[in-house]
Amino acid sequence: MNQVNTRDVSFTTLKRARLAWLAALVAAAFPTWDTWKGRFDWPIELAMSSLTEEYYARGFTEGFVACVRSYDSIDRSPFRQWRDDLATLSELVTTYAVPLLIVLFALVRRESATTNARAAWTLTLIALVRPLSADYRGDRICDGSLPLFTPDWFAAVASGWGLYEVCLLAAALLVMLASGSSAPPILGRHVRRIR
Repeated sequence: MNQVNTRDVSFTTLKRARLAWLAALVAAAFPTWDTWKGRFDWPIELAMSSLTEEYYARGFTEGFVACVRSYDSIDRSPFRQWRDDLATLSELVTTYAVPLLIVLFALVRRESATTNARAAWTLTLIALVRPLSADYRGDRICDGSLPLFTPDWFAAVASGWGLYEVCLLAAALLVMLASGSSAPPILGRHVRRIR
């Protein structure tokens, strides 16, 4: 006589979906929050120490490093401009809360499996573009940018993953989990059969 109350099951499912949407919103908002937090933080110790006479009495040293490289060592890859454009676009996307807007749009259209799948794929693409478009440099001071698609560049990309990317991938996963669709369509269009 174990009957499951369907009202309790649907309430639990609805509660889990709401928690997943909330977690997706928080995960998508974290990179933007962290970016803006860094712009407005001013450490009080630094501000106070720079105004005291003791700071200037100790003396300080300023240095200047000039590096001269041969023309052959400069990366002239045709993909460099695309990489720089993608890096700028990635910064703008993070600064202006585009991942958060994508999750909000998916939340509004949560009944559509196509919209949720597209939102998850877009969040995943944003997470992938950031480490791929970063300007990685060598270990020494005068090393320039690593040439694209070299073994050193691939090693730098592999180690270039951070908390922003993890949050965006978690938001994409949570959007898919909250939508409740088991196998969402990727294309979102019906394929017409040709007879």
